[in-house]
Amino acid sequence: MTFVVNGVDFMNTATGRPYIAFNGLKWQRNDIESPKAGRTMDGNMQRGRIGTKIRMDVTCRPLTASELQIVLNAIYPEYVTVQYNDPMSGLVTKTMYSNNNPATYLMLKPNGTEWWNGVTFPLVER
Repeated sequence: MTFVVNGVDFMNTATGRPYIAFNGLKWQRNDIESPKAGRTMDGNMQRGRIGTKIRMDVTCRPLTASELQIVLNAIYPEYVTVQYNDPMSGLVTKTMYSNNNPATYLMLKPNGTEWWNGVTFPLVER
């Protein structure tokens, strides 16, 4: 699986320790409908799809403070380049954006390492 955001390998293939949690990557196709789409008086759906956009919901495993900094800086720009294995199209590169990026302080280990949890974020195709 390839999942690279702004040049950062979220699968962390170099270390074998991905930033993404087990079951932490959700792919979704969203249809964009024409303004005329909707139900008619007899209940039939009139669609008029004018496009589709992809949304990825990402959940990270617990991260150290330094790992979290890498992840947050990768998704911070207004638009980011995301390369990933799309289940419909194979390996693709898309321009996406992210917002609403929570993180919860988890603990400070005796060795001084800070850990964060609850790191989730969407990536939505532009």
